Amino acid sequence: MDFSDAIQNRNLVAFNYDGHPRVVVPAAFGLHATTGNEVLRGYQVDGSGNSRPVPFWDLFLTEKMSKVEILDGQFIEDPPHYSRNDKHIDPIRAQL
Repeated sequence: MDFSDAIQNRNLVAFNYDGHPRVVVPAAFGLHATTGNEVLRGYQVDGSGNSRPVPFWDLFLTEKMSKVEILDGQFIEDPPHYSRNDKHIDPIRAQL
C-alpha cells in the first residue's frame, strides 16, 4: 500500500503489526536508508505494542503490516516532536 495519500490528506492509518492492532499518525514514507525496505515512520496513538504504552514514535516495516486501512479520521496538528527529513528514510516518498 502507498501511504503517500494518507500523509498528504492527514488520515490516520490502522494496521496489525507484530500481532498488535495499531492506529498511527503517518509522518513519513519511503525506503529505509540502509536496507532499502519500505518503511513508514509513524506516531502510534491507539492500539497496543510489544514493549511500551502508547503514544510513541516507531519505524514500521510495511512488509510486516496486515489488515492495513486508511481511516476517515484526520489529524490537524503534526505529532509531538516531529521533524522532517527523517535520516532513516532515503528516499522519502512522502512526509508531513
